[in-house]
Amino acid sequence: MIDHPSLLGDLGPEEPEVPDDGTLRVRGGVTPASEDPIAAVLVETELPHLARAFDYAVPETLDAKTRPGVRVRVRFAGRLISGFVLARKDRTDHVGELAPIERVVSTLEVLTPSLRTLCEEVAARYAGTLPDVLRLAVPPRHAKAETTALRLPEASVTAAEVFGGLALTASPDEPPDFHDWLHALGSWGGDVEPGTPPTAHGPRAAMAVVPGSRPGTGWVHLGLRAATTALAQDLSVLWLVPDYRELELVLAHLDAVEGLREHTAVLTADQEPAARWTDWVRVLTGRARLVIGTRAAAFAPLVDPGLLICFDDDNDSYLERRSPYPHARQVLLTRAQQQRSAVLLLDHGRSVDVQRLVDLGWAGEITVPRDQRRASAPVVLVPDEDAPDLRGRIPGRAFELVRAALGRTRRTPAVGPVLVQVPRAGYLPVIACARCREIARCPACGDRFTAASLLGPFACRSCGHRSPDFRCAECGHSAVRSVVDGLEKIHEELGRAFPGVPVRRSGGHHVLQTVPPEPSIVVATTGAEPYAAGGYAVGLLLDTLWPGPHLRATDAAISRRLRAASLVRSSAAGGRVLLLDEDPAVQKVVSRFEPIPWAREQVHDRTLLGLPPATRTAVLTGERSDVDEVLAAVSEAGALTPLLETDDPYSLVLSFTIAEGPSVTRRFAAEVVSRSMRQAGRVHVRIDDPDAL
Repeated sequence: MIDHPSLLGDLGPEEPEVPDDGTLRVRGGVTPASEDPIAAVLVETELPHLARAFDYAVPETLDAKTRPGVRVRVRFAGRLISGFVLARKDRTDHVGELAPIERVVSTLEVLTPSLRTLCEEVAARYAGTLPDVLRLAVPPRHAKAETTALRLPEASVTAAEVFGGLALTASPDEPPDFHDWLHALGSWGGDVEPGTPPTAHGPRAAMAVVPGSRPGTGWVHLGLRAATTALAQDLSVLWLVPDYRELELVLAHLDAVEGLREHTAVLTADQEPAARWTDWVRVLTGRARLVIGTRAAAFAPLVDPGLLICFDDDNDSYLERRSPYPHARQVLLTRAQQQRSAVLLLDHGRSVDVQRLVDLGWAGEITVPRDQRRASAPVVLVPDEDAPDLRGRIPGRAFELVRAALGRTRRTPAVGPVLVQVPRAGYLPVIACARCREIARCPACGDRFTAASLLGPFACRSCGHRSPDFRCAECGHSAVRSVVDGLEKIHEELGRAFPGVPVRRSGGHHVLQTVPPEPSIVVATTGAEPYAAGGYAVGLLLDTLWPGPHLRATDAAISRRLRAASLVRSSAAGGRVLLLDEDPAVQKVVSRFEPIPWAREQVHDRTLLGLPPATRTAVLTGERSDVDEVLAAVSEAGALTPLLETDDPYSLVLSFTIAEGPSVTRRFAAEVVSRSMRQAGRVHVRIDDPDAL
């Protein structure tokens, strides 16, 4: 193994080893610091076998600035690159001259002990490297922004003094369980001493939110109630949301709370570098105590962390697209364990992962009584016979509901905007042969085939059959066409049917954030539904919404339907939803607005079958021989069960128990390092990919 960066790369003949006589030798005749002249530096490298600390000499001139946690520049393999100082020490195992630290990038200690511990555990869980996780956790530095942020005045009063008298008005929709949880949060927070970690875990709970008096936005009010309670106890709050639309919604609500916005930092991957680094430094230095952001904020370096809030935890936006692909929900749960923070998980539905935490007792359940849930949810209609035909046309019942919402009938339960949800890009629910127009059928069971695109692949949601291509049973043709109307076609048809009524589109590159409360029609793709002031009067959820042939397909369909239905007014306010989904599970959950029984049932079934979240998974991708080598080596650390195997490229999905998880992921990481050192065939390892099955 390489012992020092001075011996890496094509640097000419290797220097002769010098016997260790106790004298520190520094390259270039640099005078080292008198005390702890050695710095252990973690260089920012993408090579797994170099993701460890290297010893560098601390020049006397940089002694005061070189503290653990600061960024430095060092000479590595002949190049000047960045790194983090992990520790100062008085001796080194390296034999020979040490390279000196070239310069200290900033005296700001960005890698705090708690952040380092968090990143190390995330790297270990996902079989990644610490430099990879640090690239996600610590944004690129912006010198001018850092100077500006550090010049901002530090808080002259504590958060408790600012928010101690603040009490947001309780919503009539809040169940008693939520009041109890808030009381527990306040009592726990009052016992936490600023600057010291809590001695006990904060209260942790999950809640499935119903529309009530704030259709689609009730979760914001609940989150603010929780956040201000924690802030009043001088604790910091981290609030994760899926994307910019939810972020803008929360920020708009913050403006209504006096003094809260100036204590808030926003962290997203889409921010300009200067803005992101400014807010990151404000959080690090305690100038901002409330952090709101997308998955990029999951590692925010909070001072006195007290409460972690996550909305819509199973949203695909929370999955990091860069190695080692951590999920923001898991980062939050790891923080909660390490820092003993309180946790509030809000959603319109209930993910299977969160339900397992509730079943295990890790998190409590904030229950909405059934009667209150029914009254706070819209009336969901599931037609038996007036369903849309296979050509995807809008049924007559839908037109009746739209006319009522526009005030064009004698019986008008509610007048206001109408939401029309159409499937977004993804699996086409109904396809037909492009030549003879015969509906495409599954060759295994005869049910309708679906397709990821007009070019495939194709899948059956009934029996699970998959195929990379299609051949018509009637004429033998291989091309298909979609027979389900999309955004443009529905928009055009509704415009002709209701002349003079505003018909808006939301989807693709044109996504609306909000729409006014006046009667109108909004056609939106899944996930692009705008918020309506006061809620929609009617929601039309068209076609069958199936995200694809994977384990989470029905979970995702239920979640997306509930999100759209939650934008509609309550039944007491006349809200109506027409659900045109053929999946019995989707119909049952959405029509009753009861996602928890479904999630509980799925946890039970998947536990019996040995599937996530009761087990963990690893996906190995590479040449078959290389994958077999890694599999043989890692099998010694725990039992690995093959679940799925695919070709082109070769990929193998394995499962292993949660108890054996730490030993298995450590062994996977060690094999990646070993193969990197030997320059063996690369095997890509991905741990706990939600869409692995």
